[in-house]
Amino acid sequence: MLSIRQCPLSDIGEASIANIKRLSHVRLDYNELAYVPGGLAAAKRLRWLQIRRNRIKSLQGVLSLHELVELDLSYNEIEAVDENYLSNLPKLVFLNLSHNKMQYLSPNIFKKTRELKSIILHGNSIATINDVFQGLHCMENLDLRRNMIGDIDALLTSIMPNLKTAYFDYNKISSIPDFSTSKSMIKELVFRNNRIVQIAPTAFKSFKEMSRLDLSNNNIRHLNETAFSANSRLESLILNWNRLTTVTGVFNRTPQIRHLRLSFNQIRNITAAFNGLTKLRSLSIRNNLLTCIPDDTFRDNRGLQKVTLNENDIQWIGRDAFQGLDKLKIITLRNNRLLTLNNSMRNLPKLQYIDASFNAIQGLETGEFARNINLAAILLAGNNISSVKGAFVAATYLRMLKIDGNRLLLISRGDFAPKMRSKPSLIINNNPLMCDCRLAWLVHNNSQVRLKEQFTCMGPRWLQGKSMLSLTEDDLVGWEDDCESGCHCRCKEDPSGVRVMTVDCSKAKLGHFPKRLPGNTTALYLQDNGLVLLDDRLKRKAPRLQLLSLRNNRLTDFNVSAVPTTVTSLDLRGNRLKQLPYSLVTEHTFTFLWLSDNPFRCDCADYNFSQWIQAHGEVVRDAREIRCGRSSNPAVSGKHFVSLGQKQLCPASMPKGTLFLLLVLGLLVIILTLLAIYLRYGRAAKLWARTLGVCGWTPCTEEQDLYLEKLFDVFVSFSSKDTSWVNDELLPRLDILGLSYCTYERNFKGGFLLQDIIRDAIACSKRTLLLLTRNFVESEWCRWEFRLAHQRALDDNINRLVIVLVDEEAAGALDGDLRLYVRAANHLRWGEPNFWERLQRSLPNNGAHRKAITEEPLSTKMTGTGGTELSKITAKKLQYQYSQDNISEKEVVVG
Repeated sequence: MLSIRQCPLSDIGEASIANIKRLSHVRLDYNELAYVPGGLAAAKRLRWLQIRRNRIKSLQGVLSLHELVELDLSYNEIEAVDENYLSNLPKLVFLNLSHNKMQYLSPNIFKKTRELKSIILHGNSIATINDVFQGLHCMENLDLRRNMIGDIDALLTSIMPNLKTAYFDYNKISSIPDFSTSKSMIKELVFRNNRIVQIAPTAFKSFKEMSRLDLSNNNIRHLNETAFSANSRLESLILNWNRLTTVTGVFNRTPQIRHLRLSFNQIRNITAAFNGLTKLRSLSIRNNLLTCIPDDTFRDNRGLQKVTLNENDIQWIGRDAFQGLDKLKIITLRNNRLLTLNNSMRNLPKLQYIDASFNAIQGLETGEFARNINLAAILLAGNNISSVKGAFVAATYLRMLKIDGNRLLLISRGDFAPKMRSKPSLIINNNPLMCDCRLAWLVHNNSQVRLKEQFTCMGPRWLQGKSMLSLTEDDLVGWEDDCESGCHCRCKEDPSGVRVMTVDCSKAKLGHFPKRLPGNTTALYLQDNGLVLLDDRLKRKAPRLQLLSLRNNRLTDFNVSAVPTTVTSLDLRGNRLKQLPYSLVTEHTFTFLWLSDNPFRCDCADYNFSQWIQAHGEVVRDAREIRCGRSSNPAVSGKHFVSLGQKQLCPASMPKGTLFLLLVLGLLVIILTLLAIYLRYGRAAKLWARTLGVCGWTPCTEEQDLYLEKLFDVFVSFSSKDTSWVNDELLPRLDILGLSYCTYERNFKGGFLLQDIIRDAIACSKRTLLLLTRNFVESEWCRWEFRLAHQRALDDNINRLVIVLVDEEAAGALDGDLRLYVRAANHLRWGEPNFWERLQRSLPNNGAHRKAITEEPLSTKMTGTGGTELSKITAKKLQYQYSQDNISEKEVVVG
């Protein structure tokens, strides 16, 4: 090999070469050669010649190197090449004339170099290629980049059956013709950076073996699916920087596509654009006009590994937009208008990299990246994120989180995986972070993250403007706002991520409850002070309090209502309490309670607490240390409280529970006794009270008011067979008593229905006197009168029915209902002692006088001494007649 570089070499004579018998490689770069040295013809075995970056301007004559295989004359100043210059290079395979100044090539320049496989002519000014490459059957690679070619129709007639790659980048081609007549086996075709506007409908149909097509940086507005052959083997299609508005249906014939570039177009919708592309591996759609990524957009692209969606107008992503992409590794969504990731990144087991920077995301959901076990980098810079609560708990392999330039007030340790496999870099500058205890985990010596950039604190007030890296853990947990003088306030983060306060006022010489407490105070230590009273301010100022220590104060009484119901730990040791706080343990649910070193009285009032402490001994942590104070009761004085039973605490008294039970049982017995007396003797008692003129609980006034409109004091109901006895024995005595009475014979007239007359007689009488005889029981009408009188009494809520049992046989002959009533009612017996006195008490006694019925309905008319008749109660009634107990009815007209 001969290499002469960077010398003022202008020529090489044959004598210089003749003696180098086996010279096969010559390199003459960076010299002063103006032409290819003729002396190289002496090198009969020369196979490789490279003369780059010299001053060669033309190739004239004939280069005679019969064994030459590769010729590289790039980076010279060649403007013209004689058409026979290469004619004596029969074995030439590789020719590089790139980066020269050629504008034209003779159609015959390659007629004698039929073995050429690769021609590189890029970086010249060639405008036409008419028939230049005709007949190059061995041609595999043609590079015409960066020339001035505007028309490639000549390629249609060029016979290059083995052509595999053709590069036409940076020319002036405006259209792509139909290559259907081409016999090439082309695999890679590049038309990047031309002026292509139109592509023939079947332009690439004959290129069945084509695997890569680059049409980027043109003016293509439409691409027809018929441009490709059916079942094309195209694997890479680059359409960046065009003017495409839709690609739906374009890829129906290209199911083998693995890499698809559609960036910098005007595409608005990709909902069904990639259906059928089952082998797609990478997809780039940057700088388009997409507004959303619906669910199932990539349903057929299960092998997709990288998706680039930067610089669109995407505002929304379907929750299941990426579901099923189990091989997806990279998603980039920079510079869109997303308000949320919508949990769309979950369940992507191979995902490693997410970039959603410079959107408008306001927050991340808990478990936003669930089951993304390989996620290593999350970039969310330049959003509006204010909360990331629990978003990264599943990212165990996280190595970098970039979330600067947001609105974060807090980033908690609980937002990350409990165990991380590496120590991720954390970039959180340019956030209004609150430097309190919740960020203390960042400065721990064993912190599991690394702060990559410095940031300053926006709060709290006393740390504002300070550098986070200059602060210690004590600086971050201390709290000054609303902290009482003499107290020490510290914050900590509870399991839910909320900042809570611990206030320590031990030995602060306080004689009263602190006037100020920080918000969310959950622990308050007031031991070793002089507190006498616990007021209601505690519940107002610390409603979430969980731990309260009042040990070694002067409390003599304990205000149970002042303790928030949230308190689970209470220390009352070393005070002056007399009574064990039973109401405290029943109204609160404690986990820990201390009560020793108090002078408790240990009397009967503490028995309930004794029962409670036996059931909840694990709550009272010092139960065995509680002692009773000195007292006059030697059974309890100075004794351990848990050792005392009911006999010691209540030596002379019955247990309250037993006493209460006895009182309740006694009251119940009294009530039941009074009720039984009322049910059995209520009627007689009322009559007796009325006789004495005493109403009491008897509704006298109501009954008297009801009597004012009654015509008769009593309606006497009896069997017609007993008429003689009634007239002789009963009615004269009723006259003596001054009672107005109504009977069949004296007051009933014909022409009316018997039922109506009886009903009116009962309604117009204050009482119904029923004479119960054997004849009465056997009479159907008498029994009907009995029931009617009984029903009337029930309707008026006054017992109007007075029963006189004349003979004992009558009671036995009654039907079931009447017999029950007679047994339950307080009836009279004819001939019994004091019968008339009892009857008088059972009948009204209000100075009533006999009344007459007028011509109006329910009116009266006098018919002689003591006589009153019922008449004209209705306009028309049926007349009835008595004949023993046989009653006949007929219609009459009352005139």
